Order: sequence, then C-alpha cells, then structure tokens
Amino acid sequence: MNHAVIDLGSNTIHLLVFGHENGEVTKVLSEKDVAGLAGYIEDGVLGTDGITKACEIVNKFKKLALEIVGPSDIHLFATASLRNIRNSKEAVDIIEKETSLVPDVLDGEEEGRLGFTGAKMSVECSDGILVDIGGASTELVIFKNGKIKNIASMPIGSLLLYMKHVSDSVPSSDERDNIEKAADEQLSGIGWDDVKIKRMVGIGGTLRAVQKLIRVFFEDDEKKDVDAGRIKELIKMLKDRDGDAYRKMCDTIPERAKTIFPGLIILKQVIKRFECDTLTISRSGIRDGYFWSRVLKNE
Repeated sequence: MNHAVIDLGSNTIHLLVFGHENGEVTKVLSEKDVAGLAGYIEDGVLGTDGITKACEIVNKFKKLALEIVGPSDIHLFATASLRNIRNSKEAVDIIEKETSLVPDVLDGEEEGRLGFTGAKMSVECSDGILVDIGGASTELVIFKNGKIKNIASMPIGSLLLYMKHVSDSVPSSDERDNIEKAADEQLSGIGWDDVKIKRMVGIGGTLRAVQKLIRVFFEDDEKKDVDAGRIKELIKMLKDRDGDAYRKMCDTIPERAKTIFPGLIILKQVIKRFECDTLTISRSGIRDGYFWSRVLKNE
C-alpha cells in the first residue's frame, strides 16, 4: 500500500510517496518545489500571494500522488511556514478549502521529535545533538542513549535570515556579523548552559546541501563523519562572490545559492556553541519520521 506525505515548508515544499508492503517500506516518488513562502511574510502575516502559491504547489503534488495513492492516503503537514505566522488559522482554512487537505501544523517540539525519529532510520543516534536548519526555524534535539533529552525550536532559518540581513547574493562582513548575532541570541535563549556535545547529526535540505558542498570541495567526501571545522572553511571559501569557489557552489546547489550562506552561519554558531567535533548528515528526516510516527501508527 502506498502513502503520500507532503511537507509544506517555509522554503521548499516536498512530496514523498512511501510504499508499505509486508513490513517493508520503500520510497516510490520524491518531488520538491522551492516555494520560498517565508518571502511572502510581512509583519508576521503570510500574504495572499504566498497562500495561493502554497495551494498551487500542494495541488500539483496532490495530482501527482493521486496517480499512485488513494485520496485518503495523502497527508499534509506544515512546520514554521504556518506555525510562526499570525494568520495561521486563516491560511490553514484557505489551504483546506482549495486543496481538500487539512494541514497538520506541527509545533516546534513535535517537529524536533519527528526529525529525530526520521534521522534514526539512516544513522546511528546514541549520543549527540541533532540540528535541522529550515527556511524559517531551526530545531535542536539533544539525545542520550538513543532517547531524546531536550528539544528546542528557534525562530531563525536560512531564508528568514537571508531576507532580514542580506542585501546581495553573498552577505558582507557586517551582514555575516548580524547573522551570527541573531543565531547567538537564539542559542543563548534556549538555556542549555554548559552543555558540550561532540557529535552532531544533521537533517533537512540545508544540511544535505552542505553535504554536497563538502563532497565537491574536500577530499574526505566519502567519510561518514565530517570534521565540523569544514563548515568554517566553507564559509571562508564562499564569501567571495566573484571567486571560483562561489561559482562552483552555484553549480552544485543552484536552488540554495542565496540561502546557503545564512544556513552555514547558523550551523557554524551551533557547532561553536556546543563545541561539536564531527557532523553526520542523515539521508532521512522529518518526512520519514512523520510517516512512521503518524501515518503508519494511525494505520
């Protein structure tokens, strides 16, 4: 039996179709569209054009999904895209009316929990910290002996900080400083004083884009665990908009060429804050966690 999961994110909207047969789960279809919904938010309100764009993409993915699943087997969830706006209820009502799908709006803690569930399907998660840098929020999960100890959701993300602080494709020195300050303020506010964690696990589109860049720029591309110091090196390499490294980055991750810099800076500050040594990128994440925890559990 097939099930479709649509992830309505602040930067990208994803469709994943899972096949479930005899206890085995496979990924049948994967599609994404860069919606940039955070760019349609003004004074905390998601504008009409943004809601319309969300409906158009969801309906496009719904049509694709209906070719291989039934109407009742399509599941739509949203994270900071609808959670962190003042007109959340209005947006949810319009999306339901226009798509016949009711968005399941996750709070920050549940987003972190489902992300951790998904990450465990691809990488070992005994002790460490999980990070998921989205378009409009960043989730952190501390885990010990394979179990969650603490979860924090910060209202900063790669697209949000790009829009707020960056005037061109690459942030200037002052703009980088402002992004660092924004990340540090949020990290200070979560209250995890004196917590030091050596191993980090990353999930989500920003971290997978970082993994692609590491594979392109460094010789240790096949290693499972990456030296966390590589992130600081990447930032230094990419800060020259006219440099060869920047052009190579644009060729490697064209859809994230503008937002990757704020994402890298957030990641660098998280690594610095917790003194992480290694970074492991998981192939699976919140969509996998949602499928296992919500869809199959209900089934």
